[in-house]
Amino acid sequence: MARNTRKPPRKNGAATPKKKVNQGRTASGRVPQGRTLKTQDNYLGGKKTTSKKERPVVVIETNANNDLAVVPMSSRKGKDRTRLKNYQQGQSYFKHYVEIMDDEGNPIRVNAKFKENHPNMDVSREDVKKIKDKVLGNSKPAPENRKKMDKFRGKKG
Repeated sequence: MARNTRKPPRKNGAATPKKKVNQGRTASGRVPQGRTLKTQDNYLGGKKTTSKKERPVVVIETNANNDLAVVPMSSRKGKDRTRLKNYQQGQSYFKHYVEIMDDEGNPIRVNAKFKENHPNMDVSREDVKKIKDKVLGNSKPAPENRKKMDKFRGKKG
């Protein structure tokens, strides 16, 4: 005779509470490469802009302090942008600029200005590699981006 192993429904009719999962972070609590954050244009980099447009940025590297190096994304093609064929049905582009500081000159971290998106919005490892190759090697702003990354990684230059 088979026993019923299913748990009886809760008395108040509520669903069983889900256990809170570590939001897709790595074991050390770092933000993984490929994670997207949402922010406003005016929070990115030292460039003064009045645009309050919300924009996703993709994390391409994290350092020991959990500071982030990010690349802004866009929904339109244009100068210094490359299409990501495998992300959001090819509807997204990434800009060829690396950002390591917010509008106040502080390192970029997950906070009120940079909100972490759900892990299902992550960019794949191959796409992160493609983005890094492009922004650090094969684009007009690459030398400037490499200087930023050296500073980010703590190398004296």
